Amino acid sequence: MRGVDLSRYVFDFDLTFAALTMHPGGRIYHRYGSRDSRAADVWLSSASLKFVLQESVRDHANFDSMEKRRPQAPSFGLAKAKVGKPVVMEGIPSFQKRDKGECIHCHSIHPAFYEEAVAAKTWRSEKKWVYPDPSRIGIDLDADQQRLIFSVAAKSPAETAGLKPGDQITRLNGISIASAADVMFALDGLPGSATTTKVEILRDGKTEVINLKLGKNWKVGTPQTFAWRPFKWGLTPAPGFGGPQLSADELSDLGIHADAFAFRVQYLVTWNENRRYGQAAAKAGLRKGDVVLSLAGKSDFESVEHFHSWWRLTRKVGETVKIEILRNGKRDTLNLKIVE
Repeated sequence: MRGVDLSRYVFDFDLTFAALTMHPGGRIYHRYGSRDSRAADVWLSSASLKFVLQESVRDHANFDSMEKRRPQAPSFGLAKAKVGKPVVMEGIPSFQKRDKGECIHCHSIHPAFYEEAVAAKTWRSEKKWVYPDPSRIGIDLDADQQRLIFSVAAKSPAETAGLKPGDQITRLNGISIASAADVMFALDGLPGSATTTKVEILRDGKTEVINLKLGKNWKVGTPQTFAWRPFKWGLTPAPGFGGPQLSADELSDLGIHADAFAFRVQYLVTWNENRRYGQAAAKAGLRKGDVVLSLAGKSDFESVEHFHSWWRLTRKVGETVKIEILRNGKRDTLNLKIVE
């Protein structure tokens, strides 16, 4: 992403694969790729890519008669960004301090905007819920034709609005839809508070417009649904430690039920700008090799990534977290106070 104008090439930077179809003048027709918490390739197929390309060719042929819109700037915003001026990662102060002149990964972008907003004191907690997936409004989409609604969740905003399986979403929040990535981009542009947006659908060959009402905090998911996002690594406060999840055989060898969750501490972050978190963990008595069994009484994590997401989304500065560990065959409880 070095040299890429982030105010022009706007998509979900926590990606598996991403493609943009664009007019030479800069207008983005469609976005393709993205994912949700189910799997990295949930929205990737040759059939769905073909559909997006076909729709893009059709949009391009009708470009002059379509509503023109400027590329949307990132939702985080930069304190020093100017309208019309390219925004590049190597120009963002929070990234400059760690820039080594190497390849800039897409997943570094959300954390950089987060750090800038925190420094400018413009950060709001709801901003972390970037690019809501279709399930946030209560729909699932067909894997190959991703504007086709496959299912509608009971009592969801989609069902309340009257959306049905078989409907095709052609436009959402003013955005032309051909993919799940388009839906997520359209939803990202909406406020996280209670709001109403228009959904244009094709039903039984006829176009209809439906008002979709979204309630307070509708973008907010769970630590588990956020766990796949690399964005979590940039959020604070961090635990300051981590390591690999134990296998069923390793658990059994330690006398722990094979279905339980546990991980072995492989590292304490006692370096870089986040060293204070690892130092706090060490001060609490945590050591490399300890097996973590539970945190704040919670042991039902689905993965180590889930643990890291849960900590960053739910723990607060000043809070003391009880950590149950196994060390040399003996159980112990440590008290880790989360530092600023």
